[in-house]
Amino acid sequence: MGWTIFLSIVFVLCILFLLPIRVKAEFGGGKWSVKVYYAFIRVFRKESAPPPPPPETPPKPEDITLFEPGTDPNAPDIPPPEPAAQTEPPASVTEPASDAEPKPEPEPEQEKPKDQRKKKRRKHLFSKEDAAPAEEEKPGAEQPAADADEQAEEDGTKKKKKEKKKKKPGFFKRIKPHSFSDVIGLIKDGFAALTPALRFLFRHFHFRHVKVRAAIASDDPANTATLYGKICAAAFNLLAQLQRLFDFQTDEFRVLADFYGEKSDYSGALELRVSPAVLILTVLILGIKFLWRTFRRFRREDKEEKRREKESAPLPQKA
Repeated sequence: MGWTIFLSIVFVLCILFLLPIRVKAEFGGGKWSVKVYYAFIRVFRKESAPPPPPPETPPKPEDITLFEPGTDPNAPDIPPPEPAAQTEPPASVTEPASDAEPKPEPEPEQEKPKDQRKKKRRKHLFSKEDAAPAEEEKPGAEQPAADADEQAEEDGTKKKKKEKKKKKPGFFKRIKPHSFSDVIGLIKDGFAALTPALRFLFRHFHFRHVKVRAAIASDDPANTATLYGKICAAAFNLLAQLQRLFDFQTDEFRVLADFYGEKSDYSGALELRVSPAVLILTVLILGIKFLWRTFRRFRREDKEEKRREKESAPLPQKA
C-alpha cells in the first residue's frame, strides 16, 4: 500500500514537471503584452498602458468671429441690464466718548525681602577608629618554581602537539573567499560551469508561432530602398542563427518596402515553451560543475603547496 502511494505521488510530480511553461509575447502599433501560462492556467499578464489622447488645441483668435450686439441672428435675446439702485452711504463709526473714566493702573508688586541668612551645613566628623579596618592579606600558597629546562621542554612539546592538531579547513569553508585571488578563482569556476548549463538550457527552448512583419519607409524612396536592403540582410541572417541555436519555427516572416509611407511599422508575436524539469536540471548541472571545478582547483593548490614545502625544507646534514 505504501509503495503504491509513493509511486503515484512520483508519477503526478513527473507529469507536473513535464508540463510546459508557455510565454506569449506580442508587439505592434506601439503596444506590447506578455502572458505566462502553466498547464493552461494564466499565471502572469503584463500589458503596456494605452497611449494618452492628443491634447485639445484651443481655437486661434483669428478663427473666432465677433458679432456686434444685435447682429448675430443665432444669439439669444439678452435683456438690457437694470440700473443699479442707489445705496445710502454707511453711517459714520461712533467714536468712543472722551468722558469715560480711565481704568486704574495696576499697582507694581512689592518685592519680597530676600532672606540673606544661610543655613549652616553640619559636617560629620569621622574618627580614625570608625574607619573600616584594612583587609588582612591572606598568605598565598607557595608554588614550587619549575626549572628553566623543564619549562622549555614542555613548551616545545605543546607546540608540536598544536602543529599536529592543526588541520586544513573543510571544503565548504574553503569556498568562502578570504582574499582577492579567491574571489577571482570562484568567478572563473562559475563562468566555466555556466557554459554547459546554458548550452543544455538553450537546447530545450522551443519557439513556436513566430510572426514578424516589417514595413520599411522613409521620406526619400532612395533611402527606403537602401534601408530595406540592409534590414533584410540583418533580419534573415539573424533568423538563420536563431534556427541553428534553438528549436525555432516561424509562421510568418515578412519584410516589405513601403515607398508611399513616411514612417516604418513593425509588429510581431512569439511563444516560448520550456518545462520546469529542464530548469531544475539546469540548476543541478550548474551546481555540480561549479563544485567539481573548485574541488579540482583546491587539489591543484594543495599539490603546489606541498611541492614548495619540500623544496624549501633544509637538507639533512651528513654525520
